[in-house]
Amino acid sequence: ATRRLSVWRSNFGSTALAVMAHFLASGSDDTPDAVRETCKELLDGLAFLFQDLDPTKPENVYRSQFLLQLLAHTHLRSCIGCPDVPKLDTDALKEYGIKGAISLCCAALERAIHLFQRGELHVDDQISTRGKATAKTPLKLNKVSGKESLTALAFSEQNWGACTRQY
Repeated sequence: ATRRLSVWRSNFGSTALAVMAHFLASGSDDTPDAVRETCKELLDGLAFLFQDLDPTKPENVYRSQFLLQLLAHTHLRSCIGCPDVPKLDTDALKEYGIKGAISLCCAALERAIHLFQRGELHVDDQISTRGKATAKTPLKLNKVSGKESLTALAFSEQNWGACTRQY
């Protein structure tokens, strides 16, 4: 069960990378400086969570195209056709479990934006020659082991659990 949850969570992280890479690549200027500036604007006031990217309208929070697209692809699609299991109270899970999925979406998007902003990810590396997302998490040097690892930048409970719970 833990493995399946880990894969489910990882799917949020990789899909968020793809969503943000496509958005950043669609701009007229995808130079590193322009990407950093766009990411700064998205993070300012958590604009990436708002419809029309306008954080001055609190009624539009959690309505951004990024969030809705990520939620649809990572969570809602897998819920289609799920059976109702009365002993598990799946109706309550559907009603309240969505909050956890939305929190994962918010944290995964924030992580993706930070990775692009810091230059740890590059838009060109995330989109294949056919225009499809590749979602490659880069390696980072583990100072303890001296080896490169995916762990430091992974969308994991260890790295992003606290952030996820804040949403």
